[in-house]
Amino acid sequence: MASSVTPQEVQDFLPQAKATLATLTGNDEAQKRAIEDLTVKFQALQERAHNPQMTAPIGGNFQRFMGGKGEVCLKSGMQKVQFAGQAIEVEQAGLFNSAPVDAWHQELLVLHAARHHVRTILGNGPKDPAATPNIDKKILRHLAQAPREIRGGIEKAISDTSSAGAEWIPDNWSPVLYEEYYAPPGIDGLFNTVDIPGPMVMPSITDVIRPYLAGKISSDDPAKYTPSTPTSGSTSIEPVKFAGRTMIDDSALEDSIFPLLPEIQRRLGRALRDGYEDAMINGDSTATHEDTIASWNTRSRWGASGLGGAADHRRAFKGLRRIAFDRSATTDQSAGQTIAKVMEEVLGALGERGATDALLLCSPEVFFKKLMTDTNILTVDKAGPAATILNGQIASISGVPLVMTRWLTADLATTGKYTGTGAKSGIIGVSRSEFSHYRRRMAMVEIMKDITIGGYNLVATHRSYFGTLSGASSKVVSFGFNWL
Repeated sequence: MASSVTPQEVQDFLPQAKATLATLTGNDEAQKRAIEDLTVKFQALQERAHNPQMTAPIGGNFQRFMGGKGEVCLKSGMQKVQFAGQAIEVEQAGLFNSAPVDAWHQELLVLHAARHHVRTILGNGPKDPAATPNIDKKILRHLAQAPREIRGGIEKAISDTSSAGAEWIPDNWSPVLYEEYYAPPGIDGLFNTVDIPGPMVMPSITDVIRPYLAGKISSDDPAKYTPSTPTSGSTSIEPVKFAGRTMIDDSALEDSIFPLLPEIQRRLGRALRDGYEDAMINGDSTATHEDTIASWNTRSRWGASGLGGAADHRRAFKGLRRIAFDRSATTDQSAGQTIAKVMEEVLGALGERGATDALLLCSPEVFFKKLMTDTNILTVDKAGPAATILNGQIASISGVPLVMTRWLTADLATTGKYTGTGAKSGIIGVSRSEFSHYRRRMAMVEIMKDITIGGYNLVATHRSYFGTLSGASSKVVSFGFNWL
């Protein structure tokens, strides 16, 4: 999977941004509109690959799909073969649910995936899927254009199967065709992912074992080595379930649903990712959220209704801002909005962690209006083709990557929290190695018809938790607030 933003795209973007802002000095309203426009354009760069990514053909040949009687195996499964005088079972690759060999095979898997979704969406449950005569004909026409080496084997496989309708087409579709409902990572991709089997209590050592110099033996009863007693601790990890839902009218026909699938997948994937990343920055799992989220429609992303309730995604876990406040790692930077102060007060608050695998996150407003005018910042366009960037990175400060994220907003109060009034923003410094995603399950999409409304519910869910196992007093994240 390609990264969301390439160095060349950023090199093309930044000069345009600099030139635009330079013409708007002193005009706050025009600057605000320009920043919104530039933010949308940069976000578009990151979201360009948000459609489900199709697996590229792997090459090879079609012989691995051939059965023992000259037929092509349409569906993967176990087959009995004779080997060394013994009957054994071996796994046989299937044409409809294996990685694509070439462009023709890839197109076949696309048609098959569309058939699967349409049968599910328009059917009455898994035991009564809908008929798809139009797509079935498309698949048959495509099979008629199969490579010569397997065309005869495909005809034999179809003629050997029940001739009623299209029963020869397997119902299960290829899981390797798409990276299922996958949205390329934004800031979530900057941190490590740990797959876990479920809720866990993670043991930890809260301080290190200390080494001492070993003494020399000078008697028959030498002194023992000086001991260290580390302190143990634990952190409870419970993956949180995120869900996104969209609907399709049941008047849709199979041919109209076909082109809608990529858009449906993109929207569901984006909803899950946006909610999760918002929680990474602005989440708070305590009973009283630190922000007034009942009226906080972050960047106008979530609409005006349903905010702040028990199901608000910003209640999933403690985000980076909340952890910084909890650990007294915040700084009012109203009087020091410079690169030097970022290094001194934001990175400096991390201690030694600020020099190893650290990361800076800032809002678009802070980047464009404050940091971009400081000559001490190194943007990717200055680094040229040699630039190596993280997802969304557009600059660096003293070698520390600087990543712009829309989830750091410019509507905070002077306290660094959202109260309903304010026009302040901030910048976060975080030790990447101290935080991880603890993932129980990747995205899963379920489809069900609701006959009471005449529509189909498509629900995408995934279970994950973002957090740190570090001790409660460890400075693993810092927040400089009261910018602009």
